[in-house]
Amino acid sequence: MEKNRLESLTDGIFAFAMTLLVTSMILPRDAVATQAAGAALLSMLPDFYHYIIAFFVLAAFWMGHHEQFSKVHHLDKYFLIMNVVGLFFVTLVPFSTSFIGDYSPSDIIPTILFEFNLLVLGLIFALQWYYATRNHYLVSPDLPGYVIWRRMSHGLIIPVISIMGILLALTGFRSSTMIYMASPVLTYFVDRYTLRKAGSFQNK
Repeated sequence: MEKNRLESLTDGIFAFAMTLLVTSMILPRDAVATQAAGAALLSMLPDFYHYIIAFFVLAAFWMGHHEQFSKVHHLDKYFLIMNVVGLFFVTLVPFSTSFIGDYSPSDIIPTILFEFNLLVLGLIFALQWYYATRNHYLVSPDLPGYVIWRRMSHGLIIPVISIMGILLALTGFRSSTMIYMASPVLTYFVDRYTLRKAGSFQNK
């Protein structure tokens, strides 16, 4: 399969999933009939909060995936399978976002499901990158080691945050999804650390 066909499929699924997220904020008819507009809007704030998290996490995954594919020169069937499995979990994000909006914070199961969804999605894309770059299997032999390491570090940020969120939820913390707000800060520090390590990778 040509690389651009898989890229087109991936872009389309990410775009559809990110658009579908907004349906988690549709008010039921009985709420429209019984609530004033201001009260209805306030009741939707938790849904809007989870919509923001899911949208920008998916956007981060899409940007990371795009960066990966810019370095991959060719595909094999195992890389293709990993990508398709990853896209399966992309399509589950609108469901897990809607589920957490309907039941959180009274029940931790939707919160854990949402965080587990992002955890598995991040791990699959990280594994895909590891598979492609191990011994420069699907990437150029000239691709610097620090570039490979930086992309892997970025790919593991959301899985690490998701594990922390699941642990917080299990301890009874009802707003564990707030931990995703730390992802830009972690990305900043990963980039700073990568810049410091770039020289050592280039010298190897």
